Amino acid sequence: MTIRVISFDCYGTLFDWLYGIRSVLEYLFKRDVLEEFFECEREEISTFKHYSEVLCRCLRRLMENYGLTYDDRYCEALVLAFAKSPPFPDVVPGLRLLRRKGLRLAIISNTEYGLIGITLTGMKEFFDWIITAEHTGYYKPHLEAFRRAYGFMGVSLDEVLHVSAYPYYDLEPARKLGVKTLMIDRYGYSWSPKVKSLEEVINYIK
Repeated sequence: MTIRVISFDCYGTLFDWLYGIRSVLEYLFKRDVLEEFFECEREEISTFKHYSEVLCRCLRRLMENYGLTYDDRYCEALVLAFAKSPPFPDVVPGLRLLRRKGLRLAIISNTEYGLIGITLTGMKEFFDWIITAEHTGYYKPHLEAFRRAYGFMGVSLDEVLHVSAYPYYDLEPARKLGVKTLMIDRYGYSWSPKVKSLEEVINYIK
């Protein structure tokens, strides 16, 4: 069936979330603790809680591990830096191409609506649906996160292409549901098919 809907992961695929998170962590820790932070994040999203709480819990744990004094103001800085993640430079041109093609676009994101609303300031017009873990009650890669998201959208899975930079969180579970997948190569992961830029996605629409 012809692709009529494209769903996207948000952070790391459309927006450079590492930019803001890394800057706050480097300010607080004076060293690279990004991988330790995301190890905690992966543990925390095994059960649903608001993503702002996930960020704060991991920051508190990491600061305690390094003998630093935690304060809510540091979490406020981290959450805001995350929410203000900038779009990758290919994103606006790529989304505009897809809208001109008449495709319906969606975001399925491991976050909460208040945060993604900040991230998408000036860009909400591109998307027909913006669905978060707050809506589904599940974090990706849980299959139910995708089932509920596509259920909310009311679309047939064979008309959807899911695009992400992450095989584990997005592409593998989407493929298990029978959804077509495409990776944007932001971090060097292995997946087929893949593209280097969002502007190339239009070439996979038939």
